Parts: sequence; structure tokens; C-alpha cells
Amino acid sequence: MDAPVAAPPLTPTEALTEARTEGPLLAVRGLTVSLAGAEALVEGAELTVGPGEVVALLGPSGSGKTTLATAALAPEDARSRGVVVTWSARTLAVPWALVPQRGALFEHLDVAGNIALALEAGGQEGSVDAWLEAVELDPTLGARRVSALSGGQAQRVAVARTLAAGRRLLVLDEPSVGFDPAGVSALARLLVAQTRARGVGVLLITHDLSLVAGCATRILFLDAARRRLGPLDEVPWEGPSPSPDAPARRHLERGVDAALTRARASGLRAPVGYPPAAGPGAVAVLGRALLRALSPTLFRSSLVVLRRALSQALWRPLPFYAVVGLLLGVTVPYVVANLTADLRPAAALRLIGGTYVVTLAPPLSAILFVATSGSAVCAWLGGLQLQRQVQALEGLGVSPSRYLHAPAWVALVVAYLLGAGVFGAAMLCGGYVLFSAYGVPHALAVVTSDLLDPAPSRLPFTARAAWLVGAYALSLASIAVSQGAAPKDRAEDVTAAMTRAVVRATLWVVALELATVALLFATVGPRGR
Repeated sequence: MDAPVAAPPLTPTEALTEARTEGPLLAVRGLTVSLAGAEALVEGAELTVGPGEVVALLGPSGSGKTTLATAALAPEDARSRGVVVTWSARTLAVPWALVPQRGALFEHLDVAGNIALALEAGGQEGSVDAWLEAVELDPTLGARRVSALSGGQAQRVAVARTLAAGRRLLVLDEPSVGFDPAGVSALARLLVAQTRARGVGVLLITHDLSLVAGCATRILFLDAARRRLGPLDEVPWEGPSPSPDAPARRHLERGVDAALTRARASGLRAPVGYPPAAGPGAVAVLGRALLRALSPTLFRSSLVVLRRALSQALWRPLPFYAVVGLLLGVTVPYVVANLTADLRPAAALRLIGGTYVVTLAPPLSAILFVATSGSAVCAWLGGLQLQRQVQALEGLGVSPSRYLHAPAWVALVVAYLLGAGVFGAAMLCGGYVLFSAYGVPHALAVVTSDLLDPAPSRLPFTARAAWLVGAYALSLASIAVSQGAAPKDRAEDVTAAMTRAVVRATLWVVALELATVALLFATVGPRGR
């Protein structure tokens, strides 16, 4: 990572002076956090972050630092995950945003697209180049894919993106993971410069004492054994050091080591964790997606999501649909023709016409679609959840349902309708080849008759097929998006969501097929003629 121009360190006096120019950005008093039915994580805690401050939150691994921050900043989200949160007073004066590990940049956008989305979401002025320069990056990086950035560059882009969205309070969760010492020092100088220049407040969750020594104006220690959040009692802290590697880091190490020793002596409890929140149901996804799809306020950037989802759901698997449809279009009528002993094959084929396409194309295309296209989009959305890119979206003030889920749902609906059309057309092509091979007169007209000119006795079957295709388009898209949108904490959760989507969609297809067959039987009769 290139060494940036060093910004002057913010002294404790300067930090306190800036903090007094306005009220705190975040102030929570009497904060008590616990898992439902479990011992409290912290009791009666106080957490404040003012403008120009970098408040470092330290504590043992698994002590619940991220849980505490979530409870203070997003209590409803914490409660949805089974956390009990209470306080005596709470003020959140400005919009806030999470900057997760490695920045959680949006991989479907380039560097410039990430910052442009933030500017659009926040209604902020300024150019992408200006924001890259503000975090001491070369504007030529704007056209680069985010996967090609180094860890330090990605973290800087994430900070620029968050500030570009107008966020005044940043929560950085282990931002220096994988950094070398020079990268840690550069990130510390960046945080000092930005808090000083823009009146931004930072809550820094980290184990990196070099980073803390280089930028923190205050340090809090979470002692889960004593259910206490407070300053390090063992060492006084004078504020960020221009040379965080020594001796400030050694001074800080002594205090943290003493605090950890005290916590262990008190008996550390098991690491804090909680189950993931439930994701939106398929019906909720359907309703929101319909509203968003009809809304003129869709972000222009959502077109990128739409194109990405269409690529996965339609263009890539489309040849596969065509090959499978062609194969079934030949084999199904061939089997039927040769199992009819009382009729010659040509006569049997004229009798069945295109009925087999009308009957089989909807359910087979639906099951094929959910196993390929639906699973691909579900996995992609799940990966965005796992990599915390959805949290980063919310931090910019962008609604995931509007920017991400609605375009993905629209893409799946369109993909199924077109995919089912290609699948059915391929079955007709296969049937035409077989009908012609057996010498059926007017083979094309016979094989397409049930679709293009159905007899009155067969019209209910054609209408059923058309209705099923529409129903499958809406429902399968909703099932895939709802499973992909559910929170993911582990890679296994992504696989489990894909499996649930396939199972639920298949059962839904079976249920609709049986229900509509029963309805036809009751209204048309057993012969249907």
C-alpha cells in the first residue's frame, strides 16, 4: 500500500475542543444488553461518541463488542436477533454507517460505482475523483474492479464511500485485519485526518493496538466478566500518538494485558453469539418487489443489479434450457407413440398433438429453473449477506429491498418467463423433428395446435398452462429472493438457503400441479373432451 501524505495528529486538546462545538453524535446511558434468558453482557453502561472523536472499543475475543455496538446503534436489529436491550437515555443525532472488515465493497460495481451510489443515496454533491483524493487514493483507481484492490485501498474506498453518503458516525469493525504495519499507520492517519476535517465520529472495534495507539482519542474496555464498559483503569490515555509503534503501543499493551488478566481472573464466560434474524418471507418479498418494480424512484444503479441477476438467471443457463427441452421434445412423444399398440406411431402422434408440451413444459421448466437460475441468484444474494455488503448498503441509507431485492426479483420473473418460453419452444422443435420423421402430415401445425389454435375441448388445458407459467414466475422468484435475503453468518448458511429454496419451490410446484389437475377434473371431467 502506498504511503499517504501524513496528516498532523489530533491532540487530546484539539479533540475535546472540537467535540464541544456540538452535542454528541451518539450518547447512550444506562445501557443494559443481554441475550434472552441469559446473563447480561453489560449493565448500566455509558457510550458516547462526539464529533472529532475516535472511540476505541477493546475487549477479549467473544466478549460481545459487536453485539454491544449493534445494541447501541440499531437496537431493533439486535432485538430481532434475540438480544434484550434497555437504556435510561439515548441520543443518535446523525446518520451512521458500518464499515466492516475489508470494507464490504459492492463487487458488482467498480470503485467509482461504489462511491457514485453513495453520492446518489445521500444526495451529496462532489465528484468521485474528489472523494478518492480525499482519502489519498489516485482517481485512476475509479475504473478498477474492487477485487483488484489491496486491503488498504479497499478500506480507504469504504471510508470514502461512507463519508460520501453524508454519514457522520462511522463504526469500523476490525478494519485493519491483514494490514502490514505501514498500512495500519496509514489507516490511523486517515481516520485522524477525516475526523478532524469533517467533524466525523468513529467507533472503532478492534484488537489492533497499533491502530488504537495511532488514532484513538478515548479507549473503552468491555469487561464481560464484570458486565462493565469503561475506560482502561490501568493506564491513562493521552490520545493518539504520531508514532504508534512505540512507545505508545507498549504503554497501551500494558494496560490491555492487565485488563485481560483481571477479566480472566473474574472468569470469562462463553463467547457471545445470537441466532440470525429471520429473513423476509416469500409473500413479503412479492409485495415489496411489486411496489418497487412499479415505483419510478428506483435507483439508476439498480440497473446494474438487474443486469447482474439477468446474467446469472437467464443468459448463462439459457442454452441448458434449450438442450433439455429439445431432448424431452423428442423422447416423450417417441415413448408415447411406441407404447400405443392399437395405433400406428404416426396416428398416435396426430392424436396427442402438442398436449405433452402444454402439460409438461410448466412444471418441468419451473423445477429446472429453480435448480439453476433460482439457486444462482439465491447464492449471490446470500454471499452479499455473508460478506456484510447488505449491512454496508443500509449504512449508506440505501434500502436493500429497493436497490437489491426488487431488481433481483424482476430479473428472476423475466428470466423464468423467457426461459420457460425457450424450454417450450425447444420441446416443440423436438416434437416437430420426431413428427416429421414418422411422416405425420402437416407436422408443424399438429405439434403447435394446442398452443396456437387449441380445440375447444383442449382450451382449458392451454389456459391452465398459461396460468401456471405466470404463477410460477411470481412465486419462484419470491422464494429464491426471500431465501437469499435471509441473514447469513456462515458459509453453510448460504448452502442451506439454496437447498431450502429448491425444496420449497419444488413442493410448491407439486402442490399447484395437483390442485389445478383436481380443478380440471372437477370442471371438465375425467376425459377432458
